[in-house]
Amino acid sequence: MTACGISISPFSGIPYGELVQLAREAEQAHFSGVYIPEASNDALMCSYAVARDTSRIRIGTWIVNIYLREPALCAAATEMVQDAADGRFILGLGVSHRPALEARGIEMGNARTRLRHDTEVIRKTLNGETMMFGMKFRQPKKPVPIYYAALALETARLGGELADGLMLYLCTPERMRRAAEVAHEEAGKHGRKPSDITVTVGLPIFLHNDLRRAYAAAQRGLSFYGALPFYNRLLARSGFEAPAARIMDAAKRRDMEGMTAAVSEEMADALALVGPQARCRERLEQYRRSGAEIPILVPNAVEEDYTTGVRRILKAFAE
Repeated sequence: MTACGISISPFSGIPYGELVQLAREAEQAHFSGVYIPEASNDALMCSYAVARDTSRIRIGTWIVNIYLREPALCAAATEMVQDAADGRFILGLGVSHRPALEARGIEMGNARTRLRHDTEVIRKTLNGETMMFGMKFRQPKKPVPIYYAALALETARLGGELADGLMLYLCTPERMRRAAEVAHEEAGKHGRKPSDITVTVGLPIFLHNDLRRAYAAAQRGLSFYGALPFYNRLLARSGFEAPAARIMDAAKRRDMEGMTAAVSEEMADALALVGPQARCRERLEQYRRSGAEIPILVPNAVEEDYTTGVRRILKAFAE
């Protein structure tokens, strides 16, 4: 299989059975992995469903929100998924976003302290070191790699110490390379090798032969992230300080058109794969050359329904 994954979104509105079918089609197209995000769904449950209906493709949560799970219970669910996947499962962990947590009445506190704590509990539980009422938790038959969603360089550094991989998103190649360097440097301080940390990067893709239409879809799609404080800061640190400020200003006014207009074509090209197949493939290769070990395509519909868009991408990038 080619070292290229695909993210399939349960909150795109597709039925769960359709998500599993698309995962099977990704396996048939020889993608290396299917990665399942989480928002209005449970990514571990979705991963379990995919694991039971596939046989070769890797499966990863992209990511599960640690604030929504007691860590030992997260480990117990992980054990079920890993055994169903026969060793193909990756547990992607992340801390979500402060506004999303506050909307649920959850106080974030120090996110990296919480991520460290939960990682330690999950690892101990998976290793059979955790007891509850005198009972041990089940251990998976095969180890479970833990990857971190690492938008901040500080989280990439923590990943270098504790995680098996990074899950990056909305990164320019330069920002991705810097995150990898930070993780590898920290790994060395803890007696680990750079090869112990797998670098994945999610790449939004807006595939369409008409570049103008692809740009229009990219501007709409990317503007959503600019309205989230953490992503907004990431965009600013990636060289798009002025557009990021305009997006946030428009978001505060609930001006959707203004948010979209603030995303320039230059910004879209820096953060996503946009346009015809050849153009998207060329940009994908730039990420590979910059150190992306596993690029993860993130489909976005361009004047079509989500499932049709995913299938066009599977066909275009099949190996």
